[in-house]
Parts: sequence; C-alpha cells; structure tokens
Amino acid sequence: RRTLSSLSPSLAASTTMSQGQASEPHTSVRFTTKLEPRWVVSDTPLDLPTRLSRYGLSEVVNHLLGASPARPFDFLLDGELLRGSLGKALAARGISGESTITLEYIELLAPPQPRGEALVPDWISSLALAAPGSSVASSNPVLSGCYDGAAYLWDASGVQAAALGGGEGAAAVKAVAWLGERPVVASKDGAVRVWAAGGSAGGAAQLSCVGHHAAVA
Repeated sequence: RRTLSSLSPSLAASTTMSQGQASEPHTSVRFTTKLEPRWVVSDTPLDLPTRLSRYGLSEVVNHLLGASPARPFDFLLDGELLRGSLGKALAARGISGESTITLEYIELLAPPQPRGEALVPDWISSLALAAPGSSVASSNPVLSGCYDGAAYLWDASGVQAAALGGGEGAAAVKAVAWLGERPVVASKDGAVRVWAAGGSAGGAAQLSCVGHHAAVA
C-alpha cells in the first residue's frame, strides 16, 4: 500500500496537523470514479489518516491526477455522501479500519442558486405537473393550489400565467390535478371545479361538482 509521504512529502505535511499525530489511525482507501477517463486515478490502495474529510480526500485525488487548477470532489462510501471525517463514517457503519474501503469520487456541484421568487398570498397546499407531451406541458405546465382560494398556473420559467378562482370568501384549495389538459381544483368547501383546457385568468369554472360533506383533498 502506498502512503501520502511516498507520493508527496508536501501533501503529507499539509494533511498532518502536527508531528505528534504520526501514529494516528489510518485505513486503506481505494479510489474509484465513473467520471470520464481523464479524471480516473490508479485503484492501488492508499494508506490514509482516518481524520481526513471531503476536503483532504479531494486534495489527495487532485495530487494523484496532477490537476491544475485543483478540482473539488465529493465522495461516496457505500453509496452515501461522506460528511465529516472518514473515521466517523467508518465507525457509523461498523467498518474496521483494518479493511480496505472503496471511495467513489464524483464532481462536487455548487448549491443551486434561486433565479427568483414567485410569491402567492397564502400557504401552497398542492402542486401538479402537466403530462409530458400535452400542449400545456410546453406552455403552463405547473398548477398550484393555494389557501387564498385560488389555483395558479405557472410557465416553465416560474412566471405566473393565470389565477383560477379565488376572491373574497373563496374556500382554501386543498388539492389540484390535471384532467388531460384541464386544471381540476378541489376546495375546502367540498367542491371540485374543472376549468377549460389550459386554464384562463378570471371567469368561472366550466364544471363544478358540489355536494361533498367535507373538504375534498
């Protein structure tokens, strides 16, 4: 098994807090990946300190790759993202440090950045997505129900396209769905209302099914 010091004394020094930790726990690690070939390293096991976490392991992989600039990686142990130190992950899974473990490294993705907010007046109770291939799927595919008594249609970029129902005294919407290309809205007043294909702002529902003895969800 190779060690950090045999690969690079400078890397070994950067991942060692002090000389007093020379006898700290180590384990044998084999790296693997499904990334394209230029990001693949040797699968020869490495003897690594168990206190290394994602950042330190990423340093090791980048050194093996000779990558410049360095590329950040995430790591999977038994199919789960490694969070915290390698030692803690082994202990949580009951894996002995004497065995050789396999870590899969994957691209570290930046957290998603919101492109904006689309606000509605009250709590959102339900969502429905139009069936792929329908005409509304390419125009206003998202239908949401709101406690203000209205359902809302949204286009694929998150812009509100229409409000269905609502107004003063309207019962809270409990569930929404698509009936083909028709928005269907169920409310706390026990009614189910069906709008025209694709929905339209204002006006009344084409069909109202009333008589339920409690809220329809």
